[in-house]
Amino acid sequence: MSDQNETTFARIIEEHLELKRRNSQLDGNMPIDRYRVEDPFENHPLFKTEEQARLEDTLSGQEPELEPSKVLAWPGEDTDPPVDPEDTLWGRSRDFDWGD
Repeated sequence: MSDQNETTFARIIEEHLELKRRNSQLDGNMPIDRYRVEDPFENHPLFKTEEQARLEDTLSGQEPELEPSKVLAWPGEDTDPPVDPEDTLWGRSRDFDWGD
């Protein structure tokens, strides 16, 4: 980091600390605690690890019910009708067709 960036960063920190010092005197006259909310992302499913989500799913002691139409078959499982491996993404040639 260059000296100019370090100086700019230090100046910004000093400005922030000065503003915080000035505003600390206002807390008695204008409390903001009633406007503070809990972290909305604390228990949001998007911010959980897979391990946390699985643990919460099993805390009730019952396996979650799966909708059969949304369950995908594992590769190699029997499908009806059987799928020709050449018709799958990995069975096709991945060579570029130059149109010759």
